[in-house]
Amino acid sequence: MAEQIRLTGAQQTLLGPLHARALDSRRTDPVLGDDAAAQLAARIDFDFSALRLDSGDMMAVVLRAKEIDDRAREFLAAHPDAVVLHLACGLDSRAFRLDLPAEAQWFDVDMPDVVELRDRLYPRVPDNHRTIASSVTETGWLDDIPTGRPTLVIAEGLTPYLAEADGIALLRRLVERFGYGEMLFDVVAPWTVRAAKFSGFLRTTGASFHWGVGDPHDLEIKVPGLHLRGSVPVTTLPGVAKVAPRDRWIARAMNAVPPLRDAMRVVRFGFERESRIPVELTGPAATMLATLHLRALDNRSAEPLLHDRWADDAVRRLDYDFTQLGMRANNAISVAVRAKALDDRVSASLRPGMTVLHLGCGLDSRFERVGPPADVEWYDVDQPEVIALREQLFPSSSNRHALGRSVADPDLLTGIPSDRPVLVVAEGLTMYLTEQDGLSLLRRIVAHFPSGELLFDAFNTPSIHLNNVANPAVTRSGSRLRWGIDDPNELGIPALRLVSEISFLEAPELARYPLPARLAFRAAAKVPTFNRLGRLLHYRF
Repeated sequence: MAEQIRLTGAQQTLLGPLHARALDSRRTDPVLGDDAAAQLAARIDFDFSALRLDSGDMMAVVLRAKEIDDRAREFLAAHPDAVVLHLACGLDSRAFRLDLPAEAQWFDVDMPDVVELRDRLYPRVPDNHRTIASSVTETGWLDDIPTGRPTLVIAEGLTPYLAEADGIALLRRLVERFGYGEMLFDVVAPWTVRAAKFSGFLRTTGASFHWGVGDPHDLEIKVPGLHLRGSVPVTTLPGVAKVAPRDRWIARAMNAVPPLRDAMRVVRFGFERESRIPVELTGPAATMLATLHLRALDNRSAEPLLHDRWADDAVRRLDYDFTQLGMRANNAISVAVRAKALDDRVSASLRPGMTVLHLGCGLDSRFERVGPPADVEWYDVDQPEVIALREQLFPSSSNRHALGRSVADPDLLTGIPSDRPVLVVAEGLTMYLTEQDGLSLLRRIVAHFPSGELLFDAFNTPSIHLNNVANPAVTRSGSRLRWGIDDPNELGIPALRLVSEISFLEAPELARYPLPARLAFRAAAKVPTFNRLGRLLHYRF
């Protein structure tokens, strides 16, 4: 007897994968070989051709399913007593394809009308295989799932249909509740979310994409406890060798163009609930969390510039929603360029027996990255609440000191020996000071030490105005930038001599940007106002 189908929107999209798997199973050499899909499709009273699923879509479905199956088998072989959550399961027969171990517990989760249909079509399932009728973004259904065992989360064809906030919240809940295990799911590139409006399949079903993931490493930041173990474009999977010749040609063409190759990927994450340090910071102190986040993203990129593994570790250990500051992976290069330029200058300027003042240090790991000589006395200086957090994250050292003071405090230098030359380093600080406080700080340093060098980045006045309006880390943290240095030769401190002024627009690391961006940087660097939007200043006294 044929089963009538009454599904709409995102729920109706489950029929597309079923159709693709059924067609694959009828081939002489199938990729997936899902005989159950063919049997179900034959029982359903529905015109599958009306879905307008093209051959490229169907190829992606079976390749994606095969990769997830293979990785799930590996997990179950290593953990036969696992709990498996199959989210947005639709009519997928994965539990039967994988030959579920008797000790495992499998939970298929989907919307109530989908589960009602599923239970009609799969009336006989093992005792260790259950269905749960609920939206995956609800929270109550998790109460029915046992904890304390290795957990495998599978979500095929789900994440693009979720709002990003809902998806991140779901992943966080899963990590918090189940403690440890793996997650297997597919993601689409951000550009496909925009392009999806041209999909005949989505237009027919009335569904739409909402969430694209550019860099899977970004999820490690947004969901503490996730650790990326693999990310593979579906068009590069071995099963491509078995698809029709036309589809093999499509896959080869897509693989030749990175954005097309990465349109859909299967990602594999390990997860482990971590004990994290709660963070409650606002204003300028919160903006340093945005900087920390971006340095961690740089470290997780394919070609990190700064190699700041300490930032990566700190982000994992902090209980903080870094996404609220609005910074994304494409902002990481500019932050890494600035930090590396300062690191290089610090390394070149360090001398045995110096004092180093690391002002507005935030959670920067410059001491670890630079590795100063043992006889250098290093002072990390920031607000008391920042220093208190810092001391929980970074190891102590006999020649490293932490000062919980405002850099505008007139007594800032009290207790710091004045008989050594000093190297002053300040990244992302001067622009948050008033001009009066900034100049007073420089005068106190010059008066306190016999000689020294100062390295800090600075904005000009137009950059101050621009960041106060357009920089999400500034606007969302409730901060405000104040001091723009237009001409670094006119600070009004006679003892200070400008050694160099280096625009970040001229940094060689910007070669990592696409050609149009590089051409724009090159053109902007020729305009003095643009060239001074952000640069590194080096003084001696």
